[in-house]
Amino acid sequence: MTIKGIGPKNAKIIERLCGKYIVDLLFHKPSAYIDRRNSPKIVDLKEGSIATIIVNIDSYTPAFNRRMPFRIHVSDESGQMSIVYFNLRAPYIRKILPIGSTRVISGKVEKFNDSFQITHPHHVVDVKNLENVKKIECVYPLTAGMTSKIIQKSINSSLSIIDDLPEWIPDQVISKNNWPSWKDSIYQMHNPNELDDSEDNMKYIERLVFDELFSQQLTIRLIKNKISHKNGVSLPNKNTYSKMLREKIDFKLTIDQEKTIQEISHDQCKKTKMLRLLQGDVGSGKTIVALFAMMQCMENKKKSILMAPTEILAEQHFNTIQDFLSEMNIACSLITSSTKDSHDFNADIIIGTHALFQKGVNFNNIGLVVIDEQHKFGVHQRILLNEKAGNSCDILLMTATPIPRTMELAAYGDMDISKIKEKPKNRKDIITKSVNAKKIEELKESLLKVLKKNQKIYWVCPLIDESETLQLQSVNSRVSDLKKYFKTKNVDLVHGQMTQDEKNTVMSKFKSNKIDILVATSVIEVGIDDPNATVIIIENSERFGLSQLHQLRGRVGRGELQSTCILLFEGPLTENAKKRLKVMKETNDGFIIAEEDLDIRGAGEILGSKQSGIPNFRLSNLDIHKHILEEARKVAISVVEKDPDLKTADGKAQRTLLHLFRNQVAIDYLKTG
Repeated sequence: MTIKGIGPKNAKIIERLCGKYIVDLLFHKPSAYIDRRNSPKIVDLKEGSIATIIVNIDSYTPAFNRRMPFRIHVSDESGQMSIVYFNLRAPYIRKILPIGSTRVISGKVEKFNDSFQITHPHHVVDVKNLENVKKIECVYPLTAGMTSKIIQKSINSSLSIIDDLPEWIPDQVISKNNWPSWKDSIYQMHNPNELDDSEDNMKYIERLVFDELFSQQLTIRLIKNKISHKNGVSLPNKNTYSKMLREKIDFKLTIDQEKTIQEISHDQCKKTKMLRLLQGDVGSGKTIVALFAMMQCMENKKKSILMAPTEILAEQHFNTIQDFLSEMNIACSLITSSTKDSHDFNADIIIGTHALFQKGVNFNNIGLVVIDEQHKFGVHQRILLNEKAGNSCDILLMTATPIPRTMELAAYGDMDISKIKEKPKNRKDIITKSVNAKKIEELKESLLKVLKKNQKIYWVCPLIDESETLQLQSVNSRVSDLKKYFKTKNVDLVHGQMTQDEKNTVMSKFKSNKIDILVATSVIEVGIDDPNATVIIIENSERFGLSQLHQLRGRVGRGELQSTCILLFEGPLTENAKKRLKVMKETNDGFIIAEEDLDIRGAGEILGSKQSGIPNFRLSNLDIHKHILEEARKVAISVVEKDPDLKTADGKAQRTLLHLFRNQVAIDYLKTG
C-alpha cells in the first residue's frame, strides 16, 4: 500500500527519516507539542506566549531595504498590533494578508517599542478555515530536505488509510488501565485534544508504549518457550571430576557460588537445553563456577567451549583453568589469532575469542558453551550462537557488569538468571577517593610509598593523543610525565590502537613485574587479573559512566592486599558528576551501582551502540516506562502459557502485533513451529 501525494524524492527522505513502511510513519512520534488553544484579544496578549488570534488587516509599512521588516498593521475590537516579515516579497505578503480581510494568525508574541507583534507567524489562514489551525500541533523530528508540513501531511494520509486491526491486548488489561483502542491511540498521538504535564503519561501514549513492549516481551517469551522445550542432552552430575576440582581449590566457595553451581548443575541434568545468564560483580568468582559446569560435561564425555571478548582475557582464563586442571588429565586448548600454529579443536575444554564462531570453524560433541562478558549479545546473536555450537548444547552467558532490573527484563527475559553478589572472604573493599586534578603533584609523591612496597599501579586516561576540543589527559603525555617523575621505575602504556600482540606483550610484562606503572585507556576495563596491582588512578573520572568506573576499579583488589582507587577530576563538576563520584566512594556493590547508573544517566546513554542487545524502541523510554515493561512481561507470560504457538483467535491478533512491530525473530520461530 502506498500514500498518494508522496513523490519518489520525498519517499526516499521519509525512508531515511523513519522507515519505508506506512507503519513507520504512524510510529514517528512527535518530539513535542505546541499548544495553540490560547486565543485572546490583542489587549490580553502576553509577551513570550503562543497565541492564535483573529484580526483585521488594516495597512502596510513596506520594507525600504533588506534589513528593514515588512510590517502589517492589524487590529481587533480591543486594540492594534503588527505582523512582521523579513526578506519576504511584498506581492506574496499582499496575497496572503490582503488589506480589508480577516485572518487567523498563530505564532509567538513579542514586544517592540511597547507594542505587540508576531514575527513570521507559524500559521496564516482565512477565518473561514479556522479549523486548519490545529489547537495542539505536533512537532516531529525532521531530517535534511524534510519539512514539518510534508511530514504532517504524510502522517495524516497514513492515518486516513489504515484498516481496522484486531485487538491484541486482553480485554481485562485494556479495561484495568482505561486505555483507548490502538487506532484511537495512534490517531490521538498525532492529533491530541489535551496535553498533560507529562506527555509520556497520557493514556494513548501509555497504550502505544504497552503495545511496543508487549510485542518485544512476547518475542522473548516465545523464544524462551521454544528453547525450554528444545531437546538438549541430559548431563547428570556424577561427582567425579567435580569432586577432583573441589579437592584442588584452596579456598572456600561463597554461599552465592555454591547456590549458582547447583542452579547450573540442575539445568545440565535436564533433557531440555540450558540458557542461563550468570551475573557476578568484578572479582566475585564466576570462572570457577563455570569450570564446575565444564567438569559436569567431562563426566558425560562432552566438551566445553569458553569464549572471551579479548585475547588477554581468553589467555587469562586459559592460565587460570590450566592451573586448576593440572594432574587431572584434561586437555585444554587456547585458540586466538596469536596461537594460530597450535590450535587444537579436539581438546576437552576449548578457550578462545570470537574467532571460535567464525565461518569454517566447526565443533562436535559440545555439551556447554560459556560466553564471558557478552552482555552485548542480543536475541538474534544468541540464536545464531545456538546454531553454531549445536542446538542441543547448553549455553551459559557471564557478565561482570551487573544489569539493572529494567534492562534485564528488556534484553534477557528469555533467559534464566543467576547472581553472585558475595565477594570471596579474603577480599577487602577497595578504598575509593576523589582528588582534584590540581593536586596531581601531591598524588604522585604519595605513590612513591606504594612503589616501595613493590606494588603496582594502573593509571587510566580517556584519550590516546592530546585533543584541542576535549581537554582530557592523553596516555602519551601522561607516560612522558610519569617517566620524568619516577625516573627509577618502569612506566609503559597500553591502548586500543596497539596490535593484539603488542598489548599482550605489555600486559605480560606488567604481570611479571617488569612494569611498575601501566598507563592505559579503558582497554584494561576487562582482562587483567593481577593481585599485586593495588592502586588505580582514573584521570578525568567525571567523564566516565558509573558502571565503567566500577569496572575499571575492579582491576585492583584482586588479592588480599588493601587496594585504592583514585578518581581524579577536573572542576567544576556537574551535579551528575558529583553524584557519580559520591556513589563510587560510598559503595563497592556493582548491583547497587548499576541501578544508580540507570537513575543518573538513563537507559539510553547506558545502552549506547546497537550492539548492546537492548531493543531500539521507537515509543518506549525505559527510564520512564519501567512499570509498563513489568506489566507487559506479566501479560506476555500469561499469553504464551495459554497459547504457546499463538494459534487461537487472540493469538492470531498477537501475530499481527508482532508483524506490526516487525519482530522478525518471533515471526520466524512461529513459522517453523
